[in-house]
Amino acid sequence: MRSAANERARWCRVAAAIAVVVLAGCTSTLERPPYGRHPTSALIPVPFPPPPARVEFIPESPGGEAVWIDGEWTWQGRQWGWVYGRWVVAPQGATWAPWTTARDRDANLYFAAGAWRNARGTEVPAPRALARGRAAEEDVPEDEGRIEETGENVAPGAGP
Repeated sequence: MRSAANERARWCRVAAAIAVVVLAGCTSTLERPPYGRHPTSALIPVPFPPPPARVEFIPESPGGEAVWIDGEWTWQGRQWGWVYGRWVVAPQGATWAPWTTARDRDANLYFAAGAWRNARGTEVPAPRALARGRAAEEDVPEDEGRIEETGENVAPGAGP
């Protein structure tokens, strides 16, 4: 007959094994590209900041030299639109400069879209997406609770 102490110890081992499996599934194994910066000339003025990022579902890696580029907001002239994340093969010798916003001393807001750049900082053509993430087009509430108008989700490389 098992004692209460043995039974508790057994359940603790089972719980620990379950925790290990769950935590292993939560770890990130995304291959990332080498990161770089945008030149100041890449910044464009925008009237208001982007909404919070959309939740994105990442497909399994196609393998090989594929790296994951996170989804991002892009300015579409009057509103923000979501560009899906994607698996790509990084262009030879290029770095990925992720999208960014910045303010100047007068509090003017500027935006630069994610771009691949060579060693001189010049933008290079984006590689073809090997696989694309999925993101919901859920409403984005503003601070006061009103729904912010956003653009459609767009495929990488597709313009507004």
